[in-house]
Amino acid sequence: MMLDGHVPSGPIESRWDLHKRHMSLVSPANRRKHDIIVVGTGLAGASAAATLGELGYNVKAFTILDSPRRSHSIAAQGGINAAKNYKNDGDSTYRLFYDTIKGGDYRSRESNVYRLAQVSVDIIDHCVAQGVPFAREYGGLLDTRSFGGAQLERTFYARGQTGQQLLLGAYSAMMRQVDRGQVKIFPRREMLDLVLVDGVARGIVVRNLVTGELERHAAHAVLLCTGGYGNAYFLSTNAGNSNVTAAWRCARRGAYFANPCFVQIHPTCIPETGDYQAKLTLMSESLRNDGRVWVPKQKGDTRPPEQIPEDERDYYLASTRVSATWCRATSPRATPNSCATRVAASVPPGVPCTSTSAMQSRASASRRSPTGTGTCSTCTGTSRTRIRTRCRCGSTPPFTIRWGGCGWTIT
Repeated sequence: MMLDGHVPSGPIESRWDLHKRHMSLVSPANRRKHDIIVVGTGLAGASAAATLGELGYNVKAFTILDSPRRSHSIAAQGGINAAKNYKNDGDSTYRLFYDTIKGGDYRSRESNVYRLAQVSVDIIDHCVAQGVPFAREYGGLLDTRSFGGAQLERTFYARGQTGQQLLLGAYSAMMRQVDRGQVKIFPRREMLDLVLVDGVARGIVVRNLVTGELERHAAHAVLLCTGGYGNAYFLSTNAGNSNVTAAWRCARRGAYFANPCFVQIHPTCIPETGDYQAKLTLMSESLRNDGRVWVPKQKGDTRPPEQIPEDERDYYLASTRVSATWCRATSPRATPNSCATRVAASVPPGVPCTSTSAMQSRASASRRSPTGTGTCSTCTGTSRTRIRTRCRCGSTPPFTIRWGGCGWTIT
């Protein structure tokens, strides 16, 4: 069965422009008669609430947090792509569209990706107007960098805090509408159920996490902006409260999931180093190009990193020209003979794994479940150890990843 994606017909280059010309509009006088519920106040939720409030709709925004500024969008680091071609290196809407489709392992909906590439240039201007402090060159122009294996410099960034700055910009725009009375925020609310009327979403049931009371809210439309569900995997960089409960409740009411295997998986991370850490620490995705990480080309090379010449280093993330999206699309479905095996072949047994190796092995380790506990092979005494020796498919990779007080070890 093929589901209807409600994609406009016509050539992909012009279908959205034609659709906008013929779509029905709501007059400003009628917008104030409509109520809209927005669940989630991250980048998507805060931006939607701010835009709808600016248009004149009555918006109710719900967040499980005490403030929208604590949304997990704040964790994004690398940057945001746009086909502005500021560096005059041949970028275009089609090239951004193709790179995104390729980065998504050809699983993305092409019509929507093309529309994203079209509006990317306007999104940057919109963010700048909101006050997002993107990095600038010495002369004051917006700066860009190469990102995620792309061969063009199209990524706009704010140091390693792009998500934080974007979220603060969206939050400021939303709070402006709160001051005007168009948006009302409900903090510390957890969505428990979706209310359907004749098969159409017309409201939600939430729990007040402060008082424990159940509340019901009605509206003409419901927007679900609750983020991803990377915590479905054993290893994840997502916050602990990114638990997909809201999306799951909607799925139980009949909502469809498109490509549920396309999950946020980051291949560049720093593993836990103590009990005080709850999860992996995300490293900037720009490491796949400008920064890059590497392992020795020679198997069993035990020299310190600074003593290994440039021609004897394997930039395994940059050389494959893969993007963050590609890694997320393929890592959960990868075989034991994936990139982590290449890393394991370059690290001798018993040598503590450096961050370069651990980052890449994390992508493969994320699809394994813990199978036991023991003692780290390079530590003295007993320390907590996580051993992953078998994939869920039943096959056994040719290496073991252990965690101990000294860090990760590949044997």
